Amino acid sequence: MITYQDVLDAQKRIAPYVLRTPLLRIPVLDGLLGGCEVYVKSEGLQYTGSFKLRGATNCLLALSDEQKRRGVVCASSGNHAQGVACAAQRLGIDAVIVMPENVNPVKLAGVKSFGGKALFCGTRSSERDAKVAELVREEGRTEVHPFANDFVRAGQGTLGLEILEDQPLMDAVVLPIGGGGLISGVATAVEAVRPSIRVIGVEPEGASRYRRSRREGRPVRLEQVDTIADGTRTDRADPVNFEMIERLVPELAAASDDAIRLAMKIYVSKAKIVAEPSSSLGLAAALEGRISFAKGEKVCFVVSGANNDLNLLAEVIQESK
Repeated sequence: MITYQDVLDAQKRIAPYVLRTPLLRIPVLDGLLGGCEVYVKSEGLQYTGSFKLRGATNCLLALSDEQKRRGVVCASSGNHAQGVACAAQRLGIDAVIVMPENVNPVKLAGVKSFGGKALFCGTRSSERDAKVAELVREEGRTEVHPFANDFVRAGQGTLGLEILEDQPLMDAVVLPIGGGGLISGVATAVEAVRPSIRVIGVEPEGASRYRRSRREGRPVRLEQVDTIADGTRTDRADPVNFEMIERLVPELAAASDDAIRLAMKIYVSKAKIVAEPSSSLGLAAALEGRISFAKGEKVCFVVSGANNDLNLLAEVIQESK
């Protein structure tokens, strides 16, 4: 498991390569959530439009010269893919990205713009994982896993440090959960700095890996994943992330696809922020009453949005509800 020192080391390592994104105060959302003070960590302004650049960059910077020469490979639905492609391009490393056949076209375009070589394989994460293992075995590439990698976890955790540097009195941080790397890294960072902080994880109803794992007391694999939140379509709980979530994240909630769509619309119409479905999970769960906050509590939602499927976004904005 990673430590607070690992996150501090990652912050120093990646500083020249990532943007320190702003922590925005969004008063217009306070009333919708019971009078708490709403903040947004705006990772949509990151160079690749997502926090995933942090972990990917930290991992690639830690490779040996031989590993860099052999190249890297990753499986991703899009945001991690762009993070790896961007970091690899900057560092002169060859990168192959294994993506789902139903990939978000905006994210695919982003990968190609950074020089990543895209391969397409199935729609389930387990199918893509098998293809990655084949390339590691046959070409000697190093896998840059999107969530089951300590350097990736520590890199994602750096945004937690930035949140508390900008608002030391933050009471709660709400994070989307896909594979679990983001929440594992952020929880490690913020718990060390401010032990009283609430770290809350939110999954889609159609992909509740860690909530089910908590109920069963072990990491599980889902037979089916069905959610609008394309960045969270992982069908299994990672054992290390499961252990870290069990230790550091007492609150897990779910959000329906309908609530995710509503949250996306509210972000655009009221907060003037574009949010992807996956990063709308926290607000969605709050709107459904599945998580709640006291009046005056300082609450931060981590939001990415630069890689939205524009057709889906247009559809959501035009919905009457």
